[in-house]
Amino acid sequence: MPTGMLETTREKIRLIDRDIIELIEVRTNLASEILSSKKEMNQPIVDEAQIRKVLDRATSMAVEKGLDVDSIHQIFELLIQMSIDKQNEYSGKSKYI
Repeated sequence: MPTGMLETTREKIRLIDRDIIELIEVRTNLASEILSSKKEMNQPIVDEAQIRKVLDRATSMAVEKGLDVDSIHQIFELLIQMSIDKQNEYSGKSKYI
């Protein structure tokens, strides 16, 4: 691959990485809305049934796109944990307690 093409491809990746980070920020910031709804419905922060739905959905999408299911599963486990941590933060609970 010529150097110019390599740098062009790397720039495309940098832009995609920026988009991914921005989407993670948006997703994580929805934790306050999720927490409000959970409080209204008297639900705990950790909802195992919903976690399973999210992981199943991610697995299905990974299969459709031909992506490595285990890697996608790990990514979504991290995203879910980030949401749980943010909800705990908003509720006044530290993830270190």
